[in-house]
Amino acid sequence: MPANIKHFYIPDEQSIYLLSHSDAKKLKDWFKLCTEQLELLGYHNIELIGKGAFGFAFAGKLAKQSPAHQSQQEEHVFKFSRINLPQHVQDRLEEEAYMLGLVKHAFVPKLIEYQRIKKQSVLVMDRAKGQDLEKVSLKYGPLSVPLVMTIAAQLADILLSLRQHQQNGQNKPIVHGDIKPSNVVLDETTNTIGLIDWGSSAFAQID
Repeated sequence: MPANIKHFYIPDEQSIYLLSHSDAKKLKDWFKLCTEQLELLGYHNIELIGKGAFGFAFAGKLAKQSPAHQSQQEEHVFKFSRINLPQHVQDRLEEEAYMLGLVKHAFVPKLIEYQRIKKQSVLVMDRAKGQDLEKVSLKYGPLSVPLVMTIAAQLADILLSLRQHQQNGQNKPIVHGDIKPSNVVLDETTNTIGLIDWGSSAFAQID
């Protein structure tokens, strides 16, 4: 766990000024600032992997020592809320972190940490290996039937696990709410998937 994530904070005036404009230079400056801060936490190979109306997502690699004293690389994703958005919109990132923290499945990248530092919310999670299915299909065209069946079987396993989720001894099924090709990441070396983007997830209504 990146224990020093609580020290990661973009000053208000920089965050509001840089994130509320589409100017390329300002965005580049803000990206440099984020990169430098993540490097201070020990990350490398940092890249901007997503940006939208609600925030930005960065990815980076972190060197870790295994119990056998062998160096391993962990890949994490950092999702930042835009601090100039209304508070109820920013709270969606905290809700995403809460729901993701409840899901324990091999095909779902796990939550590492969620922090709110002043007005800046940060969600840290494992990074799914590979590319999303939208990019894969654009790269190769229609997927083979065996691969589609493999992907479908893994999605079915996730959905079954979500349906059987319990909390405090009671059934509390979870709905992902936004399963689509761009939210299913495929590791082409193993044909295993990672279901990402839990911002629309919620408990199913069962009454």
